[in-house]
Amino acid sequence: MKYWILLASLALLPLTSPVAADERWYQVEVLVFARNQNPGGEHWRLDVRPDYPRDQAITYRDSGASLPDNADAPHRNALRNGAWQALSEGNLSLSAMRRQMEASGEYRSLFHSAWRQPMRERNQSLPIMIQGGRELPPDPSLYRASDALAADGDAEQAALPAFDGRPQYELQGTLLLSVSRFLHVDPNLWLARDDRSGQRYYVDMRQSRRMRSGELHYIDHPLFGMVIKVTR
Repeated sequence: MKYWILLASLALLPLTSPVAADERWYQVEVLVFARNQNPGGEHWRLDVRPDYPRDQAITYRDSGASLPDNADAPHRNALRNGAWQALSEGNLSLSAMRRQMEASGEYRSLFHSAWRQPMRERNQSLPIMIQGGRELPPDPSLYRASDALAADGDAEQAALPAFDGRPQYELQGTLLLSVSRFLHVDPNLWLARDDRSGQRYYVDMRQSRRMRSGELHYIDHPLFGMVIKVTR
């Protein structure tokens, strides 16, 4: 009789996705900032456009993350268990650094947030798409003019995404976080700037960095930079 009572009790429990015992969860905190002054003597190409895997990335937002269509079952279970959900201000350890940098007048914060997620091998991981900074007018060069043009055999236009009305920000791109013997982060971030004539151009930060848990890592670029901390 007790056996049937136990089964009935288990049937009433909420259907949740348990966290796998071998999953390695970490807290990730990222601060991306822009330099307020362009360095002298640097010249940037005007024909380069952001190139990162939008359709194969986890979209990170303060209101909640969303997974791409190619996300596998472990990623979907992780999302149900709270992965890639923005943590509260009290969980941010880089806030004092951000305030000090902004107070100097030399830097401007573009993105600062933290979340928890499981880490997997590189070939099992999905990049995380982030956006930040000022909202910008749409850049026509980032979108195909129409589906008719793309269907008309224009390969260059077909490679561009269709404009969907979503706002565009001066910072966009992805972070790929993975673990093998060490933690690894691969940023593919793009910053939009305007030259003296008002023409928009883009610069990128694409590196691969090996990290240790709990250590602060800084990735630099002449126009912007990123500070990241990953903690077990």
